[in-house]
Amino acid sequence: MSLALTTPTAQAACSDMGTYYSITSSSAVRIPFKNIPTFKNGPGGTMSVTKDYSGSASYQVTAGASTEVGAVLAKAKIEVSASLTLTNSSTVTNNYSHAITKGKYGNAQYVSWGRTVNWKKYYIDAKCNTSTKATGTIKFPAASEGWYYWETSS
Repeated sequence: MSLALTTPTAQAACSDMGTYYSITSSSAVRIPFKNIPTFKNGPGGTMSVTKDYSGSASYQVTAGASTEVGAVLAKAKIEVSASLTLTNSSTVTNNYSHAITKGKYGNAQYVSWGRTVNWKKYYIDAKCNTSTKATGTIKFPAASEGWYYWETSS
């Protein structure tokens, strides 16, 4: 009887080894422009508002580290919307008019129509094991902007 001795071959490193970001979910969000007040008129009648001065709406980190913003935005532009940005700066004029329901107050706020992005940073090691390194939530403005209108009783 003869025995052949063999040595186990070294396991190849995981081909996906590295650090990655994933977008776990996203939802619509209104991000107010800075230095533009919220307007309130009524009760009843018509509300007319004009944005004719410059302003901006910027990203907001609500959970996680702000050092991840650039990488998360790059991933979100691919997976969520190419129009997402760090800051929406605007100098355009935008007029808006809306009838206010009798007995109600009309409210208007100039916003960027952005997205709330929930993200995860993870690492795949040489054995293809995955470990989460960070998670967070960032509100990103988008290129689209305009007046958001709602009514209240008082």
